[in-house]
Amino acid sequence: MYLSNPPSEEELKSLYSFESGFHTQLVDDAASIEAADQAAKDHLSMILPTTATGSLLDVGCSAGSFLAAANGAGFSAQGVELNPDTADIARTSGLNVTTGTLSDVHEAAHSFDAITMWDIVEHVPDPIALLSQARELLSESGWLWLTTPNVDGLFPQASLRVASSVGKWPHPEPPYHLMQFSEQTITDALHRAGFEQVVVKQQSIPLSYSFGSLQKMLTDPRRLVYAAAFAPLAFLGPLIGRGDTMLIAAKPAAQQAPIDLRQEEDLTDLTETATTPRLETLDTPSKSPQL
Repeated sequence: MYLSNPPSEEELKSLYSFESGFHTQLVDDAASIEAADQAAKDHLSMILPTTATGSLLDVGCSAGSFLAAANGAGFSAQGVELNPDTADIARTSGLNVTTGTLSDVHEAAHSFDAITMWDIVEHVPDPIALLSQARELLSESGWLWLTTPNVDGLFPQASLRVASSVGKWPHPEPPYHLMQFSEQTITDALHRAGFEQVVVKQQSIPLSYSFGSLQKMLTDPRRLVYAAAFAPLAFLGPLIGRGDTMLIAAKPAAQQAPIDLRQEEDLTDLTETATTPRLETLDTPSKSPQL
């Protein structure tokens, strides 16, 4: 689970910056901004069944689309963002955003009714530490919500088998994504960080993200052939429990201290291989969200 040579915070800041081309489209690209706003609305609708109001922390809030939506729905929302450029965009919009990592959020323990991490946990060198910090900041009755790609998805696993001939695996990989998770390993990671009632819903990444716009496909025959071959699998995956992304909700375990994996002698590698089995059942008590 731990990288032998993890990137430093300064290296990550450089990677996730406008200088490296990361998220520059959120400055003035209308289609990208609209897509971010729509994703924010979708994410908000997901968390409302468990938390309809209160304090909310969005980790990796980017330019603040979700924060704005949460504030508009009545939450007292703040965010933290490693990319200083998008953090500035969010603050210019009047949003409460800290530049840095979750360690830079200096709030009292159990301060938040909801913590969200939309496509964040795969970007960090130590996901267990991140999730443990979130557990400390989350109220005992609060919920953590996150999304992350599913390396065991039907499309990722099928496309991986032909990636060498294409020259690129479209399922995100380093340098941006440092970790890959399946349903089992993200559940294990959350349990180790002090969470319970982990509920997972298999979903599909928007086809335009995985394959590009229709215009790009029509001007690139290789891309068009690739989309024709694998788009059906991306669509089918969630229907058979093997989507290419996952929506996860987790509740803090009662009086349970997070486990420090580095103190264990026999560590299970939580990064993924194609042979990782899926969980057959989930503990979904009546108060858990119906994903």
